[in-house]
Amino acid sequence: MLNHAPIGYVRTLAGDFVIDPDEQVQMVVWSIFEQFTRRGSVNGLLVWLVRNDMKLPIRPHSGVSRGELQWRRPNRATLLNMLHHPIYYGTYVYGRRKTDPKKVVKGSPNSGRVWTSSDQWDVLIENKLPAYISKQRFEDNQQKLWENAAKYRLGTAMRGTSMLAGRVVCGHCGRHMSVSYSGQSKERLTCEMSRNQWGEKQ
Repeated sequence: MLNHAPIGYVRTLAGDFVIDPDEQVQMVVWSIFEQFTRRGSVNGLLVWLVRNDMKLPIRPHSGVSRGELQWRRPNRATLLNMLHHPIYYGTYVYGRRKTDPKKVVKGSPNSGRVWTSSDQWDVLIENKLPAYISKQRFEDNQQKLWENAAKYRLGTAMRGTSMLAGRVVCGHCGRHMSVSYSGQSKERLTCEMSRNQWGEKQ
């Protein structure tokens, strides 16, 4: 079940999901999918959004501003969620996330939640909701995201793992630093969180 309307959609009083009536919202959502196709990566999409000063249309699900349109800076996590979400090609789904008993942390009620593949979803009904993109575009996007992730994993495995990875924080911004390599074995620590997550210049 879709409890909250994803970016670009609103929920009617009857509980149905429809495309957000705000034309600027629609334009931004269409641009996100169009630019991902052109740029070929989430990073390329994020950089394009930042350079063009494009914000993401958010309607809070709770609080005093519930349902009111707000514009917030784009970030990698939100873009990934949009690109992976089946609603954008008009599909209703339920059960995309399940609890993995091995990852449950005692005392943390929301821990252990993991994303599952489409063959494990409880419900999947195509052509149920209004769409922004075609099913083919959605599947092409999933393939591209998988290829990009595979290249990243391969590069990491080939270059090795630093003992300092995830342990050192940037003295400027306080974020965890990343490990990069020069040559075959020379490593250095760099702060890439701002660039990777928010598209900021380094």
